[in-house]
Amino acid sequence: MRFFWQKKKVGLALSGGVARGMAHIGVLKSLKKHNIPIDFIAGTSAGALAGIFYAAGWEPDDIEKLARRLNWLNYVHLGLNKYGPSTTEELQKLIRENLGDIKLEELEIPFAAVSCDIKTGREVILTEGKAAYVVAASCAFPGFYTPLRHGSDLLVDGGIVDNLPVKVVRDMGAHFTIAVDVVPGYSLKHEPENVGHMLGRAWDLLMRKTSLESRQSADVLIEPDIPENIWHLDIDKTPKLIKVGEEAAEARIFEIRAKLLLKP
Repeated sequence: MRFFWQKKKVGLALSGGVARGMAHIGVLKSLKKHNIPIDFIAGTSAGALAGIFYAAGWEPDDIEKLARRLNWLNYVHLGLNKYGPSTTEELQKLIRENLGDIKLEELEIPFAAVSCDIKTGREVILTEGKAAYVVAASCAFPGFYTPLRHGSDLLVDGGIVDNLPVKVVRDMGAHFTIAVDVVPGYSLKHEPENVGHMLGRAWDLLMRKTSLESRQSADVLIEPDIPENIWHLDIDKTPKLIKVGEEAAEARIFEIRAKLLLKP
């Protein structure tokens, strides 16, 4: 039970979206600039990757500097086996090199990452363990990345079951939820140009459907205006993605501050 004079605990839910998840950094920049308190963070896939650094105490400007230096070699470690052409080792290495061997229990902001047990289809919410392993489990896109084992579970990308983890962050203790969805909801003006775009578009449509309830239940929904010509693997568009993320958050700051009763 929370009395009206008590401060609302704020939860931030960050969606998956592959390279377009870079827009989360722009949102974090805006929230930080306007002193919006974040008490809990839940992320799925790319949202988990962006969120882990903020939860560890990194300034958004420093996250941006790191992001601008990255390319796909930082995420891919070829290791062909029966489950896919790449392991998550390079992704885990990226996190360890920048955050150390930190555990989720040691983060400054309580954090949860969403994954999926590919055997049962069950949502798996990870709130403890090594940050590098947890984030990799949330990002392990089936058919490309090798799944990660967690007890009896075989974990893959959480976007399959919960791409916008509003309920997760609410269950962590948040009274007020800010959701950031980087999966575009518009109809395409132009047809997909290749098989990669075709598969990406199909994945987007599926994720939008699974995120419908979360989008409706969030107290504030931030939707960066992702240009139609920026696709899932366009990591070279990071500066543009950060910019549209910041612009989208700036447009909702007044509403957030008003609903949280924050002083100007």
